[in-house]
Amino acid sequence: MTIQDILQYTMQHNIPTISDEAWALLKNTIISNQPKKILEIGTGSGYSAAKILECVKTYIDLDQVNFTTVEIDPERFELSMNNLKELGFYQNAEMILDDACAILGQYVLEFRLFDLVFLDGAKGQYINYLPQILKILPSGGIMFCDNLSFHGLSKSGKETYHKMRTIAVNLQKFQKAITKCPELKCKIFEAGNDHVAICRKIL
Repeated sequence: MTIQDILQYTMQHNIPTISDEAWALLKNTIISNQPKKILEIGTGSGYSAAKILECVKTYIDLDQVNFTTVEIDPERFELSMNNLKELGFYQNAEMILDDACAILGQYVLEFRLFDLVFLDGAKGQYINYLPQILKILPSGGIMFCDNLSFHGLSKSGKETYHKMRTIAVNLQKFQKAITKCPELKCKIFEAGNDHVAICRKIL
């Protein structure tokens, strides 16, 4: 199995995954900052986890890296676990099946810090994750947020069914919150038909 095989699987089974454009921005962020403690929220198929670990090993031995990934969906968790095992990355990943809100709360209580938080879980929950993420990012730490405009929905404001509309509204609230947060310095970039935010903790 290769990482490309996972991507093909996600495309065939309609499993959301990071776009090429968003990955290019995330890869550049990783290489530029060389984080050693990384938290991914939303494992999905394991594609992005594998890409991250493959990138990280270009600058440091993976035994010296703490990579944690959280997924709430049992089927996707099993899929991602099997994929990372096939690729030989399973031993380098702390994989957690749980609600990210609960895990973030636990990390706050444990005073556990991360150099990089890759936010790619439930889009409508980004706004609820934010207060806890701010507490687990040290000064200089980075939060990378994918699908900021939910494939254009939150940016265009087009009408859609209730669940999707709620997600779009919550993403609008999240974008407003991060751009006005005094603890963060954020830049928003186009990534294909979507947007990503790269935020650095400055306080």
